[in-house]
Amino acid sequence: MGGELAHRLESRDDVAAVYGLDIEDPKVALDRTEFVHADTRHSLLTKLVRGLSVDTVVHCAVLTEGRAGARTVHETNVIGTMNLLAACSGADSPVRRVVVKSSVAVYGCEPYAPSYARESHEESAQTREFLANDLREMEQLVSDFQVRNGSTTVTLLRLGHRLGFQYPTPLGEYFLLSRVPTFHGFDPRLQLLHDDDAVEALYRAAAADHGGVFNVAGDGVLLLSQAIRLAGRRQLPVLLPFWRGLARAGPRATGYDLPASIADFLAYGCVVDIDLLEREFGWRPPHTTRETLLQFLGRGESEPLSTGPQEYELSQYLQRRRRLAAGSRRA
Repeated sequence: MGGELAHRLESRDDVAAVYGLDIEDPKVALDRTEFVHADTRHSLLTKLVRGLSVDTVVHCAVLTEGRAGARTVHETNVIGTMNLLAACSGADSPVRRVVVKSSVAVYGCEPYAPSYARESHEESAQTREFLANDLREMEQLVSDFQVRNGSTTVTLLRLGHRLGFQYPTPLGEYFLLSRVPTFHGFDPRLQLLHDDDAVEALYRAAAADHGGVFNVAGDGVLLLSQAIRLAGRRQLPVLLPFWRGLARAGPRATGYDLPASIADFLAYGCVVDIDLLEREFGWRPPHTTRETLLQFLGRGESEPLSTGPQEYELSQYLQRRRRLAAGSRRA
């Protein structure tokens, strides 16, 4: 999503420069974006932010999907965010706008969780799922940063569950299984977010001041059983979610590793309200949950985007050529 966002920002005439920061090469071809290999978990970001006079920071390096372990998730989401916010803090900071990617997973998926979560919902202090706990700790850091830096507009986007059109998420892989494991006796309500809508939300938050916390998800809800039928798959009932460790072992035996946060989502579901997003942004994600699932299932019909290290090397080469040409003209 960071690469796609950078690609969109490059096309704006009022954006003087775009800088990307990650530990891995970009997966999309970029034109004007200058890329820096760095890790948010290391306290070197202050020099970058001030040295490059960055006025807008979009923090996409928050792990909300995937199979990373608890330690990696905590170091990336909490320590990484703390370092980044420290780099943006202070009276001498050039940063005037901060956008942070979070997830609806912050609400937790529990038997007592709200059936329709709004941004004002007070989450319980602790859940059994480490991702939700780390996201809450991360969001508290963002809230504290806002209090200390009142002149900086801070936007926190709680993105819905994505399937991953180019790189399937564990939830996307789930719907591609020939026999889909479900928890016996449970048929949760699902709400999905299209990849394009996730990037659009980040783009709109980066391009204009929209301070606050916002849920971002597609309209409409599908029962898990309905989603499985739409996918043309068969259900494979497993143990009750109260025995989560044993229940996750069943799918793992078939070669599919079911992350704990997704297991909870597939047991209890999660649906959020996006009215606040529409009122503030004047925009609502156009892809519904049903459309997102159907487009994901039919994604093989379209050509994949050009990605990989070759595209990155090419974009870097072209950037060097442009800088050399600009230097020659000035001389």
